[in-house]
Amino acid sequence: MQDILRLLSAGLWMAAMQVALSFPAIALQDKLKDFDYWSNLCGLLADSEKYEEALAACEQAIVLRPKDAGIWAEHSNVLLKLKKYPDAIASADRALKFDPKISLAMTYRCMAFSALNRQDEGLDNCNQALKVDGNWGRKSPYLAWLNRGMILSKQGQFEQALNAYDRTLLLEEKDSITLAYRCETLTQLKRYEDAVISCQTALAGNGRWGDKSPAFAWYHAGNAYRLSNQLTSAIAAFDQAIKFDANDALTWNAQALVLEELDRTAEALTSYNRAIQLKEKLSVALVGRCAMLNRLRQFKEALTACDQAIQGDGRWGRWGAAQAWDQRGQALLNLGQAEEALASANRAVGIAPTYAEAWSNRSVALWVLQRYPEAIAATQEAIRLDPTYVSAWFNRATILRATKNYADAVIAYDQVLKLNPRHVSAWANRSAVLWHLRQYEQALDSADRAIALDSQFIPSWFNRAIALTAMNKYRDAIVAYDRVLKLNPKSAEAMTGKGVALWNLKQYPEAQATLQASLKLNPNQAIAQSTLKLVIAEEQRAKQPKVCVDKSKPCEPNQALDPSLPKFSSP
Repeated sequence: MQDILRLLSAGLWMAAMQVALSFPAIALQDKLKDFDYWSNLCGLLADSEKYEEALAACEQAIVLRPKDAGIWAEHSNVLLKLKKYPDAIASADRALKFDPKISLAMTYRCMAFSALNRQDEGLDNCNQALKVDGNWGRKSPYLAWLNRGMILSKQGQFEQALNAYDRTLLLEEKDSITLAYRCETLTQLKRYEDAVISCQTALAGNGRWGDKSPAFAWYHAGNAYRLSNQLTSAIAAFDQAIKFDANDALTWNAQALVLEELDRTAEALTSYNRAIQLKEKLSVALVGRCAMLNRLRQFKEALTACDQAIQGDGRWGRWGAAQAWDQRGQALLNLGQAEEALASANRAVGIAPTYAEAWSNRSVALWVLQRYPEAIAATQEAIRLDPTYVSAWFNRATILRATKNYADAVIAYDQVLKLNPRHVSAWANRSAVLWHLRQYEQALDSADRAIALDSQFIPSWFNRAIALTAMNKYRDAIVAYDRVLKLNPKSAEAMTGKGVALWNLKQYPEAQATLQASLKLNPNQAIAQSTLKLVIAEEQRAKQPKVCVDKSKPCEPNQALDPSLPKFSSP
């Protein structure tokens, strides 16, 4: 018999059977009646994760000794592993019937109730197991403390959960799975540095992972890194988690979130797609896919992904379904469906009234619909909810600019730049607003700051050009307009601006050619039309003979021209 047990403990099930079959028939019959044989066989098979065979062995032992509390407890454990939770509870109840102080059976009841999402009953059983501290069979109070911590964590009682894990570690100092759960709880408590240390200790621990693997610790380390804004370390941790378990959809989704924060949009989309391949109805990944497609301006596909998210499995991130309605609204707005976009935005803020991003995006839909007071109010609510939310301040500034509230718009752009001094669009738009306020030097400075951050951003060069034009620095303005035209040769506005600058420099042939080129790009360009008329008139006037004021005398070179001739001024 010892040979059989030794082979089973090594996982050599077939070899053990061959040894058993080699016994004489009488010896084999004796073993069939040996309770200890079947009880030990049950435990060894369970340890070898051969749960169906273990169940059969346990039941043979129960036949031989139906009132043995220990074998009923072991039977409950095997049923737990097979995810037969109601049966596991029933077996634990039988164990307690024969031994009311068998703590191991109470612990298995705790685990089964928790798996059935009956957390309060589960916690009561773990507490009772530890209070009684009776028969633990082949286990120890470690198991009850660990599961107590897991239930408390599910209930959001993170400090108490942490205490339970610390008690577990007093019994099993280097237990990998306990340290990994402890890491998860420390992350919930926003103790990110301690969380990472706990995960690292788990990976260097005793290697006991239960039904998990090292991927579990790497995953929670990645979350701790992400939430503490150590994004490069987070990516590395999620890569390690994927190396151990490439089929976990939530890990791919978590990696995508970090790539999204790093503005690595295409890579984030790839990770979201992988998560969806593994769990096709995973709402949190589908809404992430929608957001990335919106960034990539693939709005029809984004709309489909958001609709799929709403119809998905209901597993969401922080803002729940509100995020899907918000992103759906953005896709609709970019598809020119402003009313439908507003309806989606309204659903988003209805579901999550404290969702600042949704309020900010709602303001854009209202702005497009020219419902300006409501748009301003929406930005105000977004800012109230999150005073550091840059997009809300930027949208507010843009709407104020559209309503010609230029002074207030500058204040809002200043707030954007206080929060993010490298916001190129804010510097460029601030320049335009200052131009409207006739603060040309400051307008030029803002445009130059935008250019210093991104020399390829067209509005910065255009706003520099109009500021220089307003300051009568026409040659410098032409250089800026040429830069715009190099970046976008089809810009009728830049071509017009250059034509106006050339006209002010009295370079009429060049001005005329430039303005005509502008009208080829946009025949309805009003400034180009009016300035071209002035240029043609100037050229015609230059061709007319000079008329002296005193017609009785020959014209002197420096005499004034006849005041009756037409005068021209800048548009």
